[in-house]
Amino acid sequence: MTLFRSTILFGLLLSLAACNTGLDEGVSDSGPDALAEDGGDEGQGDEGLGDEGSSCLVEPCVVVGEFPFEDTASTLDSELRQFDGYACAPTVGENGPEVVYLLQLSEPGTLVAMLEGDGQDGVDVDVHLLDDLSVEACLRRGHIGLSHHVAAGTYYLIVDSWSDASGTSHEGPYHLHLHFLPDSGLCAMSGEAIERIGEDGPYLMPATGPVVLEAHLVTAEEFTDDSWPQSFTDGIAAHYQLSQQRSGYLMDRSEPWCPCCEPANEYGQGSSVRPPVEAETFYLNMRWAKAPARGERYLVYNGLTGRAVVAAAGYENGPGDLSRIGGSSEEIHHHLGTGHLSVLTFAVAADQTLPYGPIDCGVP
Repeated sequence: MTLFRSTILFGLLLSLAACNTGLDEGVSDSGPDALAEDGGDEGQGDEGLGDEGSSCLVEPCVVVGEFPFEDTASTLDSELRQFDGYACAPTVGENGPEVVYLLQLSEPGTLVAMLEGDGQDGVDVDVHLLDDLSVEACLRRGHIGLSHHVAAGTYYLIVDSWSDASGTSHEGPYHLHLHFLPDSGLCAMSGEAIERIGEDGPYLMPATGPVVLEAHLVTAEEFTDDSWPQSFTDGIAAHYQLSQQRSGYLMDRSEPWCPCCEPANEYGQGSSVRPPVEAETFYLNMRWAKAPARGERYLVYNGLTGRAVVAAAGYENGPGDLSRIGGSSEEIHHHLGTGHLSVLTFAVAADQTLPYGPIDCGVP
């Protein structure tokens, strides 16, 4: 993974509008539209990027030269304090120093950004995606990460220091990961919004946030007399064996059947018909107001590593806590190297013919 970083200069800031906002910290968010230059089915190297020589207009500024991209930096080292808040989160204060990253993209696709280091030693930095150097041009923001489907053009990713109710900013070190998934590639993602139960307005996709570790569902090939397990573990060992045989995915499974009685479910019962074995192995759920077609392909993406899984949607609805974007099976978490409430990206796969299971999106 090649690291590209421009020289950071501390010079005179150009005069651009900024505004003060409220001081309540926000929750993780998602979304951007991104582009890739020469295409490239896997979004690797410098594909998807435009002219690296274009000016960022502010300093310090880091020019993103290729994807995947990583940068270890600190907002403490920046003298830039141009942005005190952003229109996409008007009640969140960002009064501390920020670092600006310039992205020039020439192909539609999805940008996924993730931060490491937040919360350590009082550090609290957030990430924002803009299509212009203006507080009104904010497309998406996130506390840990964001994802957004974009068109070709120039974008600015800003890592800013959150400020609390007392006005104290929480600047400090962070490690940034950036991935770009072009629409021409195998892991192309849809940017269409969905509706969620209990939420006003559309929920923007792709979505990035905490993901629940889900238990197992009874499949169409188990308990064929229309009965159900009588406990969390009744018949679960046979289920593990069936799942491994049919999917070919090897791991030590340990999750039980999903709970009964929510409000009238049996052990292992989802919110619709019993899924095929291959779909259950790699299933996910969201709090859909209108359930997707059973078996619709979603992509689950780890923005820290670039690992991804094609998952089956439409067989269970949840979780009820809307601060979580959804849940996924233990097989998905296992492949992605994540666990309960890890921050991941969910998106509808553009290619609905993809087989369920791990997929190589081109990340080494």
